[in-house]
Amino acid sequence: MRGLNQIPGIRSLFGAAAPRDQDAATEQHLADGRMARATVTELPGATLAGGRQIRIRSAAQVRADLARADLARSDISRNGETGPTERRRLLPIRHATREQGTFRAHFQKGRTLVRQDRWDLLARLIRETDRLRETSPAGVRMSDVLAAGARSDMVSSARKAIQQGTEPSGAWLTDLDQAAAEGDWPEALTVARLHMDIAWLYHGDLPPVARPDSAHPEFTRHFDRAAQLLDGFSPIEEASPMLAEARIALLANDPAGRERMGDDFEDLIDLDPGNPGPLRLYGLYMLPRWFGTDAAGIEAAASATADRLADIWGDGAYSWVWLDALSAEAETAEACDAARFRRGLFDILERRPGQEVANLLAGFCGLAMAPGRAPAGLSAAARATRDLLHAACTPVIEHHMTEIRPELWLRGARPALALPEEQMCPADLASDAAQIAAIVKARRSGALRH
Repeated sequence: MRGLNQIPGIRSLFGAAAPRDQDAATEQHLADGRMARATVTELPGATLAGGRQIRIRSAAQVRADLARADLARSDISRNGETGPTERRRLLPIRHATREQGTFRAHFQKGRTLVRQDRWDLLARLIRETDRLRETSPAGVRMSDVLAAGARSDMVSSARKAIQQGTEPSGAWLTDLDQAAAEGDWPEALTVARLHMDIAWLYHGDLPPVARPDSAHPEFTRHFDRAAQLLDGFSPIEEASPMLAEARIALLANDPAGRERMGDDFEDLIDLDPGNPGPLRLYGLYMLPRWFGTDAAGIEAAASATADRLADIWGDGAYSWVWLDALSAEAETAEACDAARFRRGLFDILERRPGQEVANLLAGFCGLAMAPGRAPAGLSAAARATRDLLHAACTPVIEHHMTEIRPELWLRGARPALALPEEQMCPADLASDAAQIAAIVKARRSGALRH
């Protein structure tokens, strides 16, 4: 995905990126316990007209300014004056993160191995990363990223052919089918996913946003071929969540998909209960545009799943199931238990304290639930739920974030973007980036507690 710092004008919203050589000093400063979580502090007088300035400062500057501030407060106290009751923090901005680097490394590894015709090594890597349950903090499975990179060249070729009005089928696809049929499940799954990607290209670009009302004949043909490739492999016998999720993807072409979905998701979640990715996908597939019936069905699924996974997530599984559904369909908020969702947010942050998850959830609360994104005519109950979740952005920032990662905010607000290579409209990036800047500039440290 195109970086925010590559878009003209975006850097001016946030200030400079945190320098890499500052990391060690920052970590030591945190270990000293001098500043709780904050490594960058805004002292009185650092407020700009129209908002708070976001800038990066060295640890030495921070220590010197803290000492001066302590001395100033002592003078105020001795003179009997009333000083400010809180200090506002400035958070460093990170445009490039370790998670993004890991994504791209796996994606490029998969693409390179296929270009070198090293399917044997690709299959071993996919199997091993799936066995180890390697995922991003947001729930993207690294084995899926490997497979996405492996088929990326073929998907690009198919996209061009379909856009030009020709069929992407050819000798290369026939050869891949034969190799997959002779291989083990990682090869079969990678080629099956390729067929599914090609099928969806007949109904618009990737990623898909809804089950087609009337399937294109080529959509059906490619999905049938994908089902044949996966037919001989059991996710339970292979203990593979990647394989279980691929079989769920096949439901888009299954007339019995609505009836099968619940059991298939239960199997997937049981195979990888600590991964939020399947939970988020479950809620999304419960929408009427996919396999669900109404918002009450999402509420029932979220509650049952949260009760089943309470020992792992607390109420966090409830929030994960609802997350993408709320982002995709504002009207569903009427059926969501806002208080339980909010408790779930902080249960997640307690169990996943890293900055990746904190920024992702801040993006969901601050951007996806922003009042300006609610459609006209939304019911009062749905609007009240969204307002409560939007307000949770402040305590997420104040009590759980030590740095701002804008691209993760955008992923929280636009959950369909699963992989870093997928593109976003620059105008959308700029619009959301401006909202992030406004939110961060407006908040005050300690203003809200949870």
